[in-house]
Amino acid sequence: MPDEEAQKQNRQVRGHQILNDGTSETLKGFACSPGKVTAEASVILSPDDFGKMKPGTILVCPMTTAAWTQLFAQAKGLVTNTGGILSHGSIVAREYGIPAVLGVGDVTKRIVSRQRITVTILDS
Repeated sequence: MPDEEAQKQNRQVRGHQILNDGTSETLKGFACSPGKVTAEASVILSPDDFGKMKPGTILVCPMTTAAWTQLFAQAKGLVTNTGGILSHGSIVAREYGIPAVLGVGDVTKRIVSRQRITVTILDS
């Protein structure tokens, strides 16, 4: 049965994304920066949306690059569609000391701005 388990895991992880159950209220991703925070979300889809970032919210976005770093000072947490432990967002979130979960898949389609969410990095 090891082959079946490997196939199951391959369906759950695609590249730098966790494939979440579309009906679950709990979304999973890669734990990249420790902590727990509950706050409203700011869904930012591109640099054109940077002005929509509200201070004290959790930044929810497709991914980050160096251009996105300016938003981290305002963010209480970070959640992205793609990425992992060595991604830009992960490294900068650790530098700013904010919790981060990356590679959540379709998080930017499932969370809306002003929605109250919790980012939790569980102990392993």
